[in-house]
Amino acid sequence: MIMDKYTKAIMTVIAVALFMIALNPWINPPEVKADVAGMDYYDLRSDYEFKKAVRYIVEDCDVVGNSISC
Repeated sequence: MIMDKYTKAIMTVIAVALFMIALNPWINPPEVKADVAGMDYYDLRSDYEFKKAVRYIVEDCDVVGNSISC
């Protein structure tokens, strides 16, 4: 009987820990930053070579102006 209570307590602690781990990205989202060759979003939007590389990588899609349509 004592082992049963101990097991339930341990399982509860594990369940709470897993719940907190799963909830963490919504409570404290990580900050994401990305750049290519030191260029930010605005630089990449106007860079011809970058658009050409994106067209090559993404098959069956077209870059029209500032948007990609697939």
